[in-house]
Amino acid sequence: MRRNTFYFLLIFLIPLGSFAQTKVQLKNAGLLTLDQVNGQSIQKLIDSVWLVQGNTNIYCDSAYLNKQTNSAEAFGHVRIIDVVDPIDITADYLEYDGNLRMAFLRKNVVVKDDSSTLYTDNLDYNRVTRIGNYFNGGRLVDPTSTLTSKRGYYNYITKASEFYDSVRMKNDEFYLETDTLFYNTINTETRSIGKTLGVTSDADTLKTNTGLLYNRETRYAEVYNGRVYNAEFDIEADTLITDDSLQVYSAFRNIIMISKEDSMTIFGDKARYDKANNSAIAYENAYIRKMMQGDSLFIKADTLFSDQSDPDNKFLKAYHDVKLFKSNLQGVADSMSYNFSDSTIYMYQDPIIWANDSQLSADSINIEIKNNKVDKMNLAIKSFVISQDSAKNFNQVSGKLMQIQFDDGIIKKTDVTGNGESIYYVIDESGSLSMNKLKCSDLILYFEDNTVSEIRTYIEVDAELIPGFQIKPIDRRLRGFNWRTNIKPKLREIARHLRYDR
Repeated sequence: MRRNTFYFLLIFLIPLGSFAQTKVQLKNAGLLTLDQVNGQSIQKLIDSVWLVQGNTNIYCDSAYLNKQTNSAEAFGHVRIIDVVDPIDITADYLEYDGNLRMAFLRKNVVVKDDSSTLYTDNLDYNRVTRIGNYFNGGRLVDPTSTLTSKRGYYNYITKASEFYDSVRMKNDEFYLETDTLFYNTINTETRSIGKTLGVTSDADTLKTNTGLLYNRETRYAEVYNGRVYNAEFDIEADTLITDDSLQVYSAFRNIIMISKEDSMTIFGDKARYDKANNSAIAYENAYIRKMMQGDSLFIKADTLFSDQSDPDNKFLKAYHDVKLFKSNLQGVADSMSYNFSDSTIYMYQDPIIWANDSQLSADSINIEIKNNKVDKMNLAIKSFVISQDSAKNFNQVSGKLMQIQFDDGIIKKTDVTGNGESIYYVIDESGSLSMNKLKCSDLILYFEDNTVSEIRTYIEVDAELIPGFQIKPIDRRLRGFNWRTNIKPKLREIARHLRYDR
């Protein structure tokens, strides 16, 4: 191979007018060496090198320029500046294809435009599409966030970017980990795909396996098939919408909302959690499960509202078509409230309670819970208790006010105040049946093994013991008797959406 070498000291600028705009042209160099390699003329440029193609200027310490292939190789303090577009690229090394207008930049690559700065060691940049893609690690910084990943694409026209593999996003309000992320430096919208972890500035954690949408400016996020949780609560749903600016979280479909301190879980298809006021509302197939010493109390209603803003006055309210279920207690009412501070359930508008074999009804009922067990029930106005014995007879007590005391779910004592009446069936030693029917303003009934063991009467008493053969059908029922086990709730009616425990 014949090789001719010429050395020129360039003290002038080569005019551009005689070259086509698509050619990479030399504008300046301190020293030029012309080599012939494999029949191609290669210009070796040293010191203050300046190359131009159209609106693009390339600066470097030294370069090889191949005019036949319209390509260049640049070394040291490489810089690309576009006269028209606000983009500035620096690197240690560049391979440039003038025909494809592709820049292959390596080592200490920094790309700046009017909205962000990209740092990487490996960037391929297409000047036609103005899309750059990096690999083996990169970092994008804009005024709000810093993003890192192993691979990424950035469109300098639309400001849209894509990040893949070990993606991390961090700003003052939010931290995110995922493997696929779509990001825009202008509209502040971020979308992840697949497994994603997010942490807010308030230490709320977001987890999903299908991705989320996050707006960095409004602090609004949509989480799909995921969870949001912290030290106080845990929410899971098909779709979660979090608004950190308002501290309000909304959930849709297959909701599981856990209050950790109160061992309470809310289920439903629509819910809203107000973090600022520590309250929650749920509706559409909504129900609550509260753990009680190895048992669970389920409460279902059209609307459930929990307010825990005051640690000394936490309460739950349920509106319309209320149903309760516990292994030894069931109930219905139009509305109810549950006060956590005194562990009392208040039931209103046609409430009915079933406790084992007993049915209790009144205009209003409150249930006192002690050590996670029913301790007392207070019935007000038109109070009525019915219990069915093994012979299918109905023992009954009615009155104005009642207080019923329980022992391990079994009625042990009933205090009746005002307009007291009772019917109780007894079987003597010979097996003969008789009915004890009495009226008394105030009375107390004591129970053993779910049967009356003692009755104490006060003030005016009208009592009658009727032998079984003399009992008339009209005598078997007190006024107001209504045996309504047909509406007694079943667990599958309340918790049909129950999926699993966590």
